[in-house]
Amino acid sequence: MTSPNLPLRLRVATWNIRIGIETSMAAVADSFRAAFAGDDAIDLLALQEVAVDWRMGERMNQPAYLAAALELPYHAFAGSLTDHRGGRFGVALLSRWPIAAVDTTLLPRDRDEQRSALRVTLSTQPALVVVNTHLSVDPDERLQQAHMVRQLVDASHPALLMGDFNDTPDSSTLEALRGPNVDHGPLVDAFDAAGRGDELTFSVKAPNRRIDYIMAQRGWARPRTCRVATEVTTSDHFPVVAEIERVDGHRSVV
Repeated sequence: MTSPNLPLRLRVATWNIRIGIETSMAAVADSFRAAFAGDDAIDLLALQEVAVDWRMGERMNQPAYLAAALELPYHAFAGSLTDHRGGRFGVALLSRWPIAAVDTTLLPRDRDEQRSALRVTLSTQPALVVVNTHLSVDPDERLQQAHMVRQLVDASHPALLMGDFNDTPDSSTLEALRGPNVDHGPLVDAFDAAGRGDELTFSVKAPNRRIDYIMAQRGWARPRTCRVATEVTTSDHFPVVAEIERVDGHRSVV
């Protein structure tokens, strides 16, 4: 089967859905679909705190349910935790395009719960690598995890990094994820580059900080727009959505 061409512009989003327990999985799906319909439809959605038959919330395959509800036909899931019945809790990616490869990396753990990073290679021309993760609440652990996650973004391929990083834009965590230098590092924060409106992503009830991010590989992509979807209130995090434009590798993307 011929791989589809990756479009010149794609719309991507990241969202910590807290396994739907703030409202319901149906409400999570309905609110996202209503916010991003028609020309605003999302091509890639990175999810954190999503589960398959998990002991909390609705026992169901949440990635599969949301993929069907949002008409994103391909999905991948990485379970970080397993309950006594075999239910799993972790991160997922929903995609408009076929998936060629899926890799799960368990991140360093000391005091907090186990965390993982999901690395998905899309079957597109060119191939796109998408890394999705949910980092620790422990500062030292989180920084170790950030350095490991950064290694999963292969400079030889177009790549996106998305997720709940549990830290603010001026932190050591974000410095590690951007690269060795904030101004000239290989990843660009979509909101820093093209953000519009309120930047706070957590919490929905009392917004106080930005901890959810979309980052694009510098030299491959230019963020055209990025915003926090404050109209979507069915989790404890707001979604972040960005429009990413492919560019020639020899052109500036800032």
